[in-house]
Amino acid sequence: MSHLFRKTFLLLILCTLVTGLRAQTSNRLAKVAPAALKSDFILLRDTMQKIHPGLYRYNSKATIDHIFDSCLATIQDSMPVTDFYALTSFAMASIGDGHANCRLPRQVMDEYLTSVKVFPAMVLFIHNRAFIYCCKQNDGLAETELLSINGQSMNVIIQRLFRYITTDGRIQSRKNWEMPEFFHLLYNTIYGVKNSFDITYRTKAGEVQRTTLQPDFVKNIICPSPFPRPTKYLQLRYTADNIAILTVKTFFDGFLQQTGENYTRFLDSAFNDIKDKKIKKLIIDGRRNQGGYDHNGEILYSYLTSKPFLYYASQETVKGKITESQNHDLSLQQPKENSFDGKVYFLMDGRSFSATAEFAAIAKTNKRGLFIGEETGGGYYGNTSGGEAMVTLPNTQISCRIPLIKYTTAVKKAKYKDRGVIPDYPVYPTITDIVEKMDGQMEYTLKIARKTRRS
Repeated sequence: MSHLFRKTFLLLILCTLVTGLRAQTSNRLAKVAPAALKSDFILLRDTMQKIHPGLYRYNSKATIDHIFDSCLATIQDSMPVTDFYALTSFAMASIGDGHANCRLPRQVMDEYLTSVKVFPAMVLFIHNRAFIYCCKQNDGLAETELLSINGQSMNVIIQRLFRYITTDGRIQSRKNWEMPEFFHLLYNTIYGVKNSFDITYRTKAGEVQRTTLQPDFVKNIICPSPFPRPTKYLQLRYTADNIAILTVKTFFDGFLQQTGENYTRFLDSAFNDIKDKKIKKLIIDGRRNQGGYDHNGEILYSYLTSKPFLYYASQETVKGKITESQNHDLSLQQPKENSFDGKVYFLMDGRSFSATAEFAAIAKTNKRGLFIGEETGGGYYGNTSGGEAMVTLPNTQISCRIPLIKYTTAVKKAKYKDRGVIPDYPVYPTITDIVEKMDGQMEYTLKIARKTRRS
């Protein structure tokens, strides 16, 4: 079998994971004719090719064209909008751009949530493993590890569903954080709506047990979010042994305005206080910071260096490169007068995305400190984001987000071209940490900081 034929064959199999299961999905959702589906998919493909400047960042044009063409070829019959949504998600995920995605129309999503039963538990994903956060049908399943569903290993299920979650390059950490939002819909779409779920699970005591669950509507299975929106996104505190902990949960000024916080004033005040207290060790907690304004990442790094620095190597659209005169962020950046010169420990996770991942990449390439936690959710070499175009596919009303600026960070060469910042000390939250609202990652980071000799 030739390499090209083998690649085509595999792509057709992956694309038909959705289309081949149409008969098993709910008949309550109206189906769309194949000609209309093809028209929508061609519009998505053509628009991406015309305006997405990072379309071929991780794969060649021939490979991306091949993926889109192979998925288009699988549309042979009518299908529900949810199935077509999964097909568009698969195509978008294959690009390796965490900012590009498609969303179901609100009406279809609402109809699905009220008319289709799903797996009756909230499931969280930690380092490519599945854990039951809560299950109202069986309270005893909380904090257990889900091992299989209907005879299918969760390892296989997770890796299959991951193909439909967008991320930069081949970063897995962000897929773990994104999966809970999409798990129930994707599982039903890929594996079909089930009358029951025979599961195996591992208890906290390590015993493997089996039980059967009945599908239920989403409204009956939802529990309070384990990660509610913070009341404050910016915080500075100190441990009893004089380690500063700077928490930065967003770089988006819009969120900060909602909580009455001023980013630049907070940072200047924080680093003045750190200097006045003669602090020598600083932990920067960037977990669950999904980014925001590019310049806010630059500002934070300017407090961590005593030398002028470049933050971006380039920015470009499909029309060409952006110049320094058009965007000051491309010029040489200056350090702050009250910058911190002690030891820094960066605590990150798979939700440390976009502008946060850029900040982490600059800190990493300049060897500014140790990284602890998870691989960042955004690419080390940059991302495609900035301005965006929203394209609504007319026949299915699926809306797709297409970013318009390709960012390349000013970093040195790393081992992997398609990964994020990989931690020096990998450490992951446990399901018990999340349920009991403990912070094992922070405790581990403090342990590392305390072991480091003072400079």
